[in-house]
Amino acid sequence: MAEVFFSCQPIFDNELHHWGSELLFREGLENKFPSVDEDTATSRILSANFLSSANRNTDIRYIVSFGESSLLNEIPLAMPSQHLIISVTDDCLPSQELVSKLRSYRTEGYRILMDSKAMDNEWRRHLELVDIFSISMERSNPADWEETIAQFSQQVFLARKVETQEELAAAQGYGFALFQGYFFEKPQVVRTDDVAPSVMSLLDVCIIINRTPDDIDTLTKIISKDVSLLYKVIASANILAKTKKNKISNPRQAVVYLGVQSLRRLVSLLIMSNLNHQHAAQLQSVSLTRATFLSSLTLDSEQFNQDEGFIVGAFSMLDVMLSKPMADIIGLLDLSPDVKRALVARSGVYGHLLSLCHDIEHANWNGLLHWCNQLKLNDKAVLKEYEQARDSTSDITSSMQV
Repeated sequence: MAEVFFSCQPIFDNELHHWGSELLFREGLENKFPSVDEDTATSRILSANFLSSANRNTDIRYIVSFGESSLLNEIPLAMPSQHLIISVTDDCLPSQELVSKLRSYRTEGYRILMDSKAMDNEWRRHLELVDIFSISMERSNPADWEETIAQFSQQVFLARKVETQEELAAAQGYGFALFQGYFFEKPQVVRTDDVAPSVMSLLDVCIIINRTPDDIDTLTKIISKDVSLLYKVIASANILAKTKKNKISNPRQAVVYLGVQSLRRLVSLLIMSNLNHQHAAQLQSVSLTRATFLSSLTLDSEQFNQDEGFIVGAFSMLDVMLSKPMADIIGLLDLSPDVKRALVARSGVYGHLLSLCHDIEHANWNGLLHWCNQLKLNDKAVLKEYEQARDSTSDITSSMQV
């Protein structure tokens, strides 16, 4: 059982009713910024607050920050839209893919929050995506926003860092509708216990989803063996359910209700929550690049399968990530003998392909030519495929997409 800490600061509406709360991950009881990366912080907040807390107020909205990787990987969809406000972090840039993803979130009923800086930076052409703008009273005079608030009458403006009655009255008078700050309440650091599912159980589910996504019986069997994973799957199914009349309590019913895509997102979130991403981000990036690369190859060999190639690449750094011998990890997973031999001993076609990846990563061009000759591959085409794989995964360093 792990202790999870997060800062919870309430937000009030014009009638000073409790409208919602902002949740920020913390590493201890002190209200200080954590040293973990954004995606890890987000995943731990969601896992602990939504999937572990039996006392969650179902009438309150929760503002949670999401970085680009979590947004592109559809992690918010693991949580109910009526309770989750998606706060887009300042380092996100409006790429075509991210803009499209935010549109799809709004279609699903989620609301988007951005800092007012969005009005003056690259996001200014996409302000129609924003439902709530947040403005710090520490940096701004409420009067300076009266015209803008009138211009953006369909959006809501949140006044942060309201510290006095005078600041509250001024913000209300100039059109702000939501308010947060020490005038109401200082942030409280909340401690909760979160029992993490076994990483091995999560990896088993990944394998089944990738190999036979329609195998509900096997998915249910694996999930049912891990009490924590079972609890979180059932909890996720219930909070995403449109009706509260019939509670979901049966493992199979929960798996069927969630479906493959929601289950994939949930497992991705839990994997992110379990791993130390500051340490593992680079390793995960390498693993994802290898997985994408191997699944894109076409080999003239009956021993090669692109889906298994993906698994080999994705799991190739698990021993370093988990600080365990690869043989111990792989021995517990339902993988083919060829995949196991590749991961443990670098033997067989998949093992040779991993050696090829290693040589490319270390600029060992003699090794590259050797393995290309062995595998009957064109070295220039291989380098081009690898570069494309690296480009496509350059922004995904904190989740495992399998």
